Amino acid sequence: MRLTKLMKNTFFIFLVFCSFSSYGQDWKNWNSLSVDLAFSKKLELGLSHLRSYNINDGYSNGFNQTSIDASYDFTKHFSVKTGFALTGFAADAVVSQKYFGRATYKISFADAVNWNNGLQGEMHTASGKGNSYRIIYITRFGLKHRMSFLNLSPSIAYWLFYNIGGNAIQYYDESGSPLVKESPDGLHRGRFIWNLNSKINKNLSLSLFYMNQHQFNLLGNDINVVNPGTGKVTRPFKNYQVAGGLSLSLAFICTKNPKK
Repeated sequence: MRLTKLMKNTFFIFLVFCSFSSYGQDWKNWNSLSVDLAFSKKLELGLSHLRSYNINDGYSNGFNQTSIDASYDFTKHFSVKTGFALTGFAADAVVSQKYFGRATYKISFADAVNWNNGLQGEMHTASGKGNSYRIIYITRFGLKHRMSFLNLSPSIAYWLFYNIGGNAIQYYDESGSPLVKESPDGLHRGRFIWNLNSKINKNLSLSLFYMNQHQFNLLGNDINVVNPGTGKVTRPFKNYQVAGGLSLSLAFICTKNPKK
């Protein structure tokens, strides 16, 4: 019991430290509402809507996303999720459709902390922005049991994105002469997420989260490419923080043996 309590307290302090040690350039606010329907101990359907706002730009609307998904737990350690998302970008009136599938494996430490590792594949429509396909590695640490204080369940996660396809970028040699024009396949994005979830009652939970997105060039072709002749940057890095993110979740049980 002492070990479990120590691990919980250490984990919570670690989350707070990480939230203050992250940084970004632009600030955004994301708020979402989701509804989950549990049809059995293994099967669950979800519907959610997310709205993003640009804090540095007069709280203007950045994008709106509606998604639907289905998840199934094959065992207490292995689960899968598949779904569809429709995203509208306010600035350029672009609408993107996304199909995704994810497999996740979970292990526990000392009956105190859960460690989830997942691999997600995504396919984007031609009207999407930047890439046609993505492979995302997701790792997440969270408490196995909720804290007594406000029934909290803190967690920390990191998402690593590998982009495939999309609009081609013109590349140049050291003298500024054009080389090939190719899609910027490679590792280009990471997201650190700090989340606090409070279960208000059996049907309602509220989450407050912080996210830091940072972009980079690792493996494959670069983004953030400078045209030596004009100085124009193609596909510039988009680094930002999401502060004050709020997520409200409603869960409804459609069976006598609900999914946990």
